[in-house]
Amino acid sequence: MSETVKVLCYKSKTLSDGKHPLMVRVCKDGKKKYQSLGISIHPTHWDFKKNEPNEFCPNRDEIRMLIQQKLYDLQKTILSKRIEGKDFTASSLLKSNATSSCLHNNVEECFLHYISQLKEQGRLRYAGMYDVSHNSFIKFNSGALDVTFNDIDVIWLKKSMRLGC
Repeated sequence: MSETVKVLCYKSKTLSDGKHPLMVRVCKDGKKKYQSLGISIHPTHWDFKKNEPNEFCPNRDEIRMLIQQKLYDLQKTILSKRIEGKDFTASSLLKSNATSSCLHNNVEECFLHYISQLKEQGRLRYAGMYDVSHNSFIKFNSGALDVTFNDIDVIWLKKSMRLGC
């Protein structure tokens, strides 16, 4: 149940300028997932043994800071999920670190806010459809909908199905 998180220069992909993207690799339960850091580096500026920019790399300090911050964020997320006793996959871990587009704390708040918006706009039929979906979701999750969007993944769905059935 251990996981590893590393940043590496992704040699399998060469960009048009000859650089390679820097990727975060999360390994958990034998599965690997990659996510781009959004920067690329020339292979002559990367130390492949240490997995960090070498001393000849321009912007070496900025790149190292970016790598350290990303690794810190992921380790912090892993620790919080362990403390809360939540299961996670490599994929869900990377998703949970991405920013969420919904401004609400959980699924129920988002549902209720959207339903009220539809009712204010006079779109009662759509509001009713979302209300039915909301109630079905509550029934599926054994009467509680205090769950964040980041927590909804395959593991959560399987656990909810076992509890509900």
